[in-house]
Amino acid sequence: MSVKLLLAGRRGGGESLFSPPEEAQSWLRRVEGWFHEHTGELLEGLHRGTGPLGAPMLRLRLHPAASEISLVAASGGRLVVSAETSAVGPGYHVFLCDTLKVMGEALGVTWADANEAASMGDPTGYFHTGEAGPVEVYMLASIQESVARVLRMRRLGESGFGLSMRFGHTFEHPGALLTPLGPRDERWLRNVYDDPRLGIDVFPWWKPGIHARTRLNRALCRLWTDVVWRPPLLDEERGRLRDVARLLELAWREDPALPYPWREWQEVLGYLGVGGTLAEEVRRRAAQARGGPPMGYRRGAVQVALPEGWEIRIPGSLAEAHLQDGTWVARDHRRSVRFVPLEDGAEDSLAPTSAERRALELEHHGKRVSGRASLHVEPGECRLTALCSSGRRRALCVVSFDDPDEQDWALGTWRSLDHAAAA
Repeated sequence: MSVKLLLAGRRGGGESLFSPPEEAQSWLRRVEGWFHEHTGELLEGLHRGTGPLGAPMLRLRLHPAASEISLVAASGGRLVVSAETSAVGPGYHVFLCDTLKVMGEALGVTWADANEAASMGDPTGYFHTGEAGPVEVYMLASIQESVARVLRMRRLGESGFGLSMRFGHTFEHPGALLTPLGPRDERWLRNVYDDPRLGIDVFPWWKPGIHARTRLNRALCRLWTDVVWRPPLLDEERGRLRDVARLLELAWREDPALPYPWREWQEVLGYLGVGGTLAEEVRRRAAQARGGPPMGYRRGAVQVALPEGWEIRIPGSLAEAHLQDGTWVARDHRRSVRFVPLEDGAEDSLAPTSAERRALELEHHGKRVSGRASLHVEPGECRLTALCSSGRRRALCVVSFDDPDEQDWALGTWRSLDHAAAA
């Protein structure tokens, strides 16, 4: 049972009571500006698109563990806001409701009353009544139901479960259950099923307000799910590391008694080349920290969801980018993987060269994907070029690498390509 806001409202018009509502795109631009101004520190991402029936829509995220919030500016001045909050916790739910109310007051939104029959409104009641108590009750019921489902599937021999993990990446990491705050084992699952309050530790934002624990947990979510554990290649990666370092410092200065990830904090500062008094304190604490596996799902392999239903397994250390032409690229300083979904007839122009075909012909026939590849191996310039198919779907995969000894890795990456279902 996830906790989901589904709010309806009406956008205001001009100064006159009878003025027509503001044009949807113009109004969404004002909403975008409002969120940049009032939630800048928390804003993870924001973009405009198209919603149901072609209505203009704004999507944004306010926490690294949260799914996107959507605001659809429908016809006739109608507004529909949807957001799932149980991945982050009661504090986030309260914060988001309060933020939407303030935004509505600033931009002239009249909110509709809850309509239980139409599943419209806030199921906890907080948005409509201001009573925060039921929010925790709903969150605890949500975690208990999720844990029960995982335990049931594990009894059937299933594995690889995630709780509140964003779509697009499946991490290969030990643990009965992966969460944005780290893995949990079988004992944890059973304890939480018996007493859901023992599962509060997987909610990154339990208590309302922005405080040291909120900032620490926000940083921990990034360390576990987002940080790539090597020196940054891209400005986006450097910005992410800086954000982690900023959050940890703010939290520590407010409450130095919290359990900080000293070893990982030291790694982040090292990647950024940061020195000084704080870095020395972090280094000292890291040397005294208890041992054990380091944080970070991306230290291992990750299964990535690609365009048009494709998937591929890559090292978590590769930086990923989606290009405007539909190409997906992952790379580090010595390896890269390029994936291009093909339209009918496109493979003729993108097929391997004659020289590549003469180098080596390879075939692969998996459960859902088959393909042919050429492999060119030369120190400093190695490349595998493959044409893959799944039913009527076609794709090009190019794996480049500097070291000939990584040939097996390149072949394994190509053969890991999968498709959700053959078309």
